[in-house]
Amino acid sequence: MTVRILAIVVLMGMLFSQVFPQEAEVKINNIKTTGIGFEFQTIGPLVAALTNSSSASGSLFLPMVTEKFMIEPNISFMYDSDELDYDNPDYDDQEDYESYLMINVGLFFVNHKSEKLRTYTGARVGMATSKSKSAYSENEIKGKAFLFGPAMGAEYFISEHLSFGGECTLRIGRGTEEGSNYYDEEYTETETTTLLVPTLMIRFYF
Repeated sequence: MTVRILAIVVLMGMLFSQVFPQEAEVKINNIKTTGIGFEFQTIGPLVAALTNSSSASGSLFLPMVTEKFMIEPNISFMYDSDELDYDNPDYDDQEDYESYLMINVGLFFVNHKSEKLRTYTGARVGMATSKSKSAYSENEIKGKAFLFGPAMGAEYFISEHLSFGGECTLRIGRGTEEGSNYYDEEYTETETTTLLVPTLMIRFYF
């Protein structure tokens, strides 16, 4: 369902360019230059993070827009932990957890279709780190990755300072993972991943 909604939002911008191919470029006199945005799906988990929940996530966007370009840093995080309590006093209680932190920057060309709608195309480049531990092991697994990929999106202005939009990124990651197995033998794994990442977001402009 989320992917369908995102596709509709993104294709809205593409549709306007096909319906009005000879239309002169729209002049926007009141361009909002800076703002703050949140990934729609993580607003609830972000609130949970503020209440010291054992499971939380969030994604923050910081758009900086001119008439032709947009630079948008993005910070995303996730944390999830569970405790395993033993009734037997001979065993210590254990905890397993998983977390990651991702920082990337989007570099985009902006096309103002109207005072209410604008589209953008470009790429995102960034880094991610992660760590995890199983309750049945004392060993912590750490990972890091370099991320890059093309991205395109559109946003519709509900009001002068508020927009709702969607973005689709083909995220390519090259990363390594370090840890040790049950025999305390250290290992390092390297892998390349490719993911199609849809995002729904709300942006507030100042």
